[in-house]
Amino acid sequence: MIASIKSRCLHLRCTVIPLLNTLERFASAHETALFWGGGILYKFVLDALYIWAASPFFSYAGLVYEPSFFKYVIASCMYLVLFACLPKREHDTVAFLFHLQFVYTVAPMLSFYGFSGGSSRYMVAVFICVLLQIILIRRPAKNSAAVHIKGIQNYATVALGILVIFVLLIPILYNGFAGLAAFDFNYIYEMRKNATYPPGFSYLIGWTGNVILPFACLMFLHRKKYRWMMLVVALQLLLYMETGNKITLFILVPILFIYLLSKTGHLLKLMYLGLSVLFLVVILAYRLDNVEGRTLGRMLNSLIAVRAIFHPADNKFKFYECFSRFPKLYFSDGQFGKMLGLTYPYKGSAGQVIYAFTGGEFMASNTNTGYLGESYAQMGFLGMLLMSLLLVLILRGLRTYDTREHNSMLTALFSIYIIILNDGAVLTTLFTGGLLLAYLLVLIYFKSFERSRPWNTVSMT
Repeated sequence: MIASIKSRCLHLRCTVIPLLNTLERFASAHETALFWGGGILYKFVLDALYIWAASPFFSYAGLVYEPSFFKYVIASCMYLVLFACLPKREHDTVAFLFHLQFVYTVAPMLSFYGFSGGSSRYMVAVFICVLLQIILIRRPAKNSAAVHIKGIQNYATVALGILVIFVLLIPILYNGFAGLAAFDFNYIYEMRKNATYPPGFSYLIGWTGNVILPFACLMFLHRKKYRWMMLVVALQLLLYMETGNKITLFILVPILFIYLLSKTGHLLKLMYLGLSVLFLVVILAYRLDNVEGRTLGRMLNSLIAVRAIFHPADNKFKFYECFSRFPKLYFSDGQFGKMLGLTYPYKGSAGQVIYAFTGGEFMASNTNTGYLGESYAQMGFLGMLLMSLLLVLILRGLRTYDTREHNSMLTALFSIYIIILNDGAVLTTLFTGGLLLAYLLVLIYFKSFERSRPWNTVSMT
């Protein structure tokens, strides 16, 4: 029986590999056409996702359908200009990160703007900021030497291991262990509300779940130590069951998916195609299941179309509408404001102010937004410009480490921060969200070696 199974696997392998090789040659020969075909397909599928899934399901909470032909044409032109300017080249971590920002953050804002009557002034500001970022990443990287911290890798490994054990023990000691009940997405809100931790411990939870464990998972996968990788996955699930943070549960899915797809050499093309297919499945599932009120299609629509794609876009416009009328924050809500002695003008957080501004009970909930909305709340259009420039300068620094050996790991690891920035601020993501720690791990674990030709020295297209 074993011999028969091996024979069938060998036959399947001999059938599949030539097919994959043929597809790879076709993709390489028609790369430009596939890039543009994927980009245009994604634009129309995203529009359909809003019209036929997100808006009908969530119109009562902001995803209204108030289309304007003029705004739709303007949004389509902005989409095409930004897509045309983005460097369309595989094996470039920084280029992929801004393509990911485009499909996950900017394109949904353009669809929302065309179909919901959003502010043209704000949409133009977003367009200018993103276009400036693209211009800066298209500039060739300087041939500067990579910085590496030598001699502390073993100490860092031991320290991080101890930190992970500490972070996994404290929630159990303080709050008990929810176990499988944590997979009830209604229960976790009550679970998080009642959770208590030592002062500052929430930062350690975020760094462990968003940086340390995902980095370890990628390192073990890269080195083909699959048993250690599965142990890290188990620890990630254990951390979720202790804290109920959904990002801890789902973070490894895009990271591992992006890592594996990057190994094909066609990550960008597969991203546009894959997201288009996923959104078509969501539309079909929702339209079929919504008739009888079945759970699966409605859940997919809620998690993907609403929560992941269009609700964050709506929130950015809400932040603009609110803080274009009321006083801006000027960073008085964070540590910089406290150090400068600035006075915060509101009783609740910015998210609580937005929730009340949109008709909710003040202090009852907190509305999150990405850096393109949060930076406007801080300093208006100047804040948007400054945070956009800061982000592109931070990510351009990755080009020094973007080599053939490290490309897949860098792309997968830092992709998650682009996703986080759809709901968070740049400075918050940098310091408390773990982006700075991820940079530090790169400096420690990506040892210096003799390089042939880095990916980023190839001319942009």
